[in-house]
Amino acid sequence: MITVALGVLIVVGIVLVLLLVRGLRRQIESLRAEIAAARIAGVLDRDSPLP
Repeated sequence: MITVALGVLIVVGIVLVLLLVRGLRRQIESLRAEIAAARIAGVLDRDSPLP
């Protein structure tokens, strides 16, 4: 019984980590899109330190 509970906790932990990574990637892509739009609009220039 303890082994099953530990296995379930490990699987849940892995799923939570994967969801966290997926959310972070989505946020990074959104930020990059906003930076690109700002550069197109002329708010940021190419020499700014942002990626």
